[in-house]
Amino acid sequence: MDRIKWLNNKIASFESLSVVNGYYLILGGGKIGSNFVEYANNSNFPFVLIIDSDPDAPASMDTTVIKDISEIPELIRSITESSAEFPTESSIDTGKDPALNNNVYFYCMDINEVTSLLDLGMPEFIIPAVPTHATANMVVDSLRMDSGEYIASELSIDKEDTQMMEYFENFQSVLPENVIVGSYPESGVIMFSYARAGEICPDNCMGQADYCYNFKREKRQTITSYVNGLVPEYAGWVFDSCQMKAGIGGIRGVDLKENMLSILEHVKSICENAADDPIGEKAFFVATTCNCHGVLNLLYVV
Repeated sequence: MDRIKWLNNKIASFESLSVVNGYYLILGGGKIGSNFVEYANNSNFPFVLIIDSDPDAPASMDTTVIKDISEIPELIRSITESSAEFPTESSIDTGKDPALNNNVYFYCMDINEVTSLLDLGMPEFIIPAVPTHATANMVVDSLRMDSGEYIASELSIDKEDTQMMEYFENFQSVLPENVIVGSYPESGVIMFSYARAGEICPDNCMGQADYCYNFKREKRQTITSYVNGLVPEYAGWVFDSCQMKAGIGGIRGVDLKENMLSILEHVKSICENAADDPIGEKAFFVATTCNCHGVLNLLYVV
């Protein structure tokens, strides 16, 4: 299948996805994931799904373990029905006490396969809890054709390539130096923070927009605002991480869907019209930001 036909099918598939209210998807079952599970249990969320490649991840404790992905669509459907009971199928391990966490589930899978979960239903919130840039990974994985071919990849720049380094430096120069805490052209990554070297934000921080009470520091703009300022000079999409609770942010499913559709349309346009254009015309960025921190990946259509 050629790229344009595949992208048209992908766009149609994303357009058909409904955002499922009450569905919270946690990417990663470590410390942050476990923290959110505790919060979810206390908040009685309708359906919380944690995924992690480690079957013994800390967040898997005291949850209902799903053994087969085929169970997930029924779980999603159940929360769209006001009085539905969650199913109890033979493939679900109910050995743990369900009275404590009857709405919190764990499924062992590679985070890189999360796009297959999105095809089953768009969560109301996606909570990244992994040490990688989850939204950039989701964008790249969503642009992997059935054949395994990737339409887009990370923009890796050789520091000896003066033209590409000039592109990266010009891109970075639009942003204020005082919020850039990491710059990695070899992987096309820029990291942002109002916290400086050696400063660690407390777990209970609510991330106020205009002032950092932990380090007594004013914020002229939020990191989200600064990165949004790159558009429209550069093609890019900013995923805003909303404060779910102190120390944990989540991306709204409606925002993820809207951004993904826009990215797919943009990539389709490049595939149709820019096959021989320089890398600057094929490049775009994906960033995840909040008031205080952020990470940006430069990607390009291969």
